[in-house]
Amino acid sequence: MAFSDGTAGAGTTTPAAPDYSPAAWPEPVALLPRRPLDPLGTVLIPPAERQLFTRAPEIQAPPAAPRPLLPPAPPGDSGAWAAPGPPPTRPRPETDRPRTRRLALPGGGEARRRHLVERVRVPLRACHRIAVLGGPAEGAAAVLGALLAEHRADPVLVLSTAGPAGSECRTGGRLVLRSVRPDPAALREALDEAGGHYPVVLADTTGAPAEVQLAAVDQADHLLLCAQASAGGARTADALLDHLTALGHDGLVRGATAVFTPAPATDRPIADRDLLPHFRTRCRGALTLPLPTHPQAAPAALRPRARLDYLELAALVGDAMADRHG
Repeated sequence: MAFSDGTAGAGTTTPAAPDYSPAAWPEPVALLPRRPLDPLGTVLIPPAERQLFTRAPEIQAPPAAPRPLLPPAPPGDSGAWAAPGPPPTRPRPETDRPRTRRLALPGGGEARRRHLVERVRVPLRACHRIAVLGGPAEGAAAVLGALLAEHRADPVLVLSTAGPAGSECRTGGRLVLRSVRPDPAALREALDEAGGHYPVVLADTTGAPAEVQLAAVDQADHLLLCAQASAGGARTADALLDHLTALGHDGLVRGATAVFTPAPATDRPIADRDLLPHFRTRCRGALTLPLPTHPQAAPAALRPRARLDYLELAALVGDAMADRHG
């Protein structure tokens, strides 16, 4: 007999688990081609290309009179999510000069990317099951599975309760997308069968009925909670974590990862500074991610910044693997 957290019960013997670690890790793939930098850190542009960026001097018109600032619109959601917000700021006088913002280069740096990849490459000695639950996040589980398969050199299975049951798609050789019926018994049977063939299994139950999501939680080693970065999404995510804690899954809740996608136009969005700190006190980590343009989009099709964000999510999954199988 084994408990829901994976520990063996009294009077049982745990068989030796196979070693799922690959014999050799693949080399990381660079996100962006590197260009030479000068001592100040700016990208050097060859002389032949500089002419494309030069412009003839233009006669500038005199500046127009400044327009008055519009008053801020009143909030539309009276029952807003009760998260601490920043203190109110005084309006800037028109005489103040606007400040310039330094934009981060896409990619985040080669050193950071390599550090995230090393966190993904955790040796496994048993199947690691990830329950993806919460609101609809189409394509997020597939992109995460593709990154795990790419950087771990392991076969990864993504079970989805959406789509026609029994359909299967293989992408990249090591990623398998398979659909199952949105039924608790069918999902449990698929998870039991996949445990002996795939080192990493993701059960994508986002948008499925509550009993189907709980069936994935019962056999999960890690939880991936998906919600929208809005007032309604934050309240739903909080309620789901409270419900799982009341059911005795407090260990999974503390080690879970919360993922927030852009808020719909019908709900009030919440800034990262107000949303993420609250859920990082309840879970292992929390971050915001863009949704792929296609449910089966490959990581290479993402923008460099979005790909790095998903790689950060894969690194959080690697941290959970290290705690579970370390």
